[in-house]
Amino acid sequence: MIDEKLLQQYYDLLGTEGVGEMYETFADNIGGYLELMQHLVAQRDETETRRQAHKLKGACRSVGLHELASEMELIERQPWQWEELEKRLDAWAKQQPQHQAELKRWLVARGVQ
Repeated sequence: MIDEKLLQQYYDLLGTEGVGEMYETFADNIGGYLELMQHLVAQRDETETRRQAHKLKGACRSVGLHELASEMELIERQPWQWEELEKRLDAWAKQQPQHQAELKRWLVARGVQ
């Protein structure tokens, strides 16, 4: 669910405070990124939907959420139909809090508050 090796590298490099700040930035922004993605899908704007998928992919990768990032990469790069995309995005939105909670558990176990 999370890329522990990458997270450990960040932790070793940035320390508790730096990794905590990185997580807070992610937590503060992910909801807005998802809302914009949902709006773009509802508007049927393919170009901007793919751009937003790229942004979500980067945000998730930056904090080691590789499964969520991989799904966004598929949305960014692969062909899809709108109805299929709506289902995939809904599933992603339902999974995201679980993945974020796993990331938070990993951080808390290392003293990151």
